[in-house]
This record gives sequence, structure tokens and C-alpha cells, in this order.
Amino acid sequence: MKPKQIIEKDGIKYEVMRVIEDKIKWLDIPELGISVEIKVHDKNKSWNDLKLSEREDELLTAEQCIWLANSKYAKQLKMDGSSSSDDFFIKQPFNLSKKNNFVARFLAGSDGADLNCGGNPTYSDPALGVRAVRKILKKVKKNG
Repeated sequence: MKPKQIIEKDGIKYEVMRVIEDKIKWLDIPELGISVEIKVHDKNKSWNDLKLSEREDELLTAEQCIWLANSKYAKQLKMDGSSSSDDFFIKQPFNLSKKNNFVARFLAGSDGADLNCGGNPTYSDPALGVRAVRKILKKVKKNG
């Protein structure tokens, strides 16, 4: 069993749940107990290219997308229709669609937001990428 990795920032100790190698900026969403990547990345690559079937737990759910798009965080995450080039893959919410190899994504533009759950896993687009999600890092109380 790996020993717990603890980091300290501003006098608060945190347990590292997963090490992120690059400097990705995350936005904590305490209402949902998650952190999401602020920027959509890996654009113009397909679901298959990104091997997202193996990483689906790192993607937002349809329910989380709906909540975020209607929240105070929507503007910062560009889920408010202010950008038509920040669409991203999400977890497939329908078992039948998943069984038939369809992928899902969140789309937003000036005319509205949408969840598309019938996408081709080989499709890529310059506006379509990845926005990862993780549980909020746990705060560890400092002894003493």
C-alpha cells in the first residue's frame, strides 16, 4: 500500500488524492464536492484518440453539467453560452447508447446549451475537448 502523500499550502495540510503532473487550474465546486478543470483542453481529438473509455470516471456527468450550466460558476467555465468553442466530452448517461458505442458531450453557444448523447467516438472538432473532474482534495487537520 502506498503511503499517503501530504502537501501543505498556506498552513493547511492536504492529502494528495492523485498527482497532476502539469499546472492545470481547477475550480472547486463545494456544493457538488468536486473540482473541475477551468479550461477545456485536448481539442480536435476524438473520444477514441483520447482513450476516454478507460478514463470515463474523470469526466463530468450529465447531471453535473446541468447543475453547473445553471449555476454561478457557468460564466467562469464558459458554460453560459459566451463561447462556442469550449464543448467537452461527458460520461454517457444512457446504458443503451453506451452499449451501441455512442459518446456524450456538453455543448453551449449563444443560442443555448445542449447535451448530445449520440456522438460518434471517432468524431473530432476544433471546439470539442476534455474538461476533467475530481473530488475536492481533502483538507487534513494540522496536529498541534
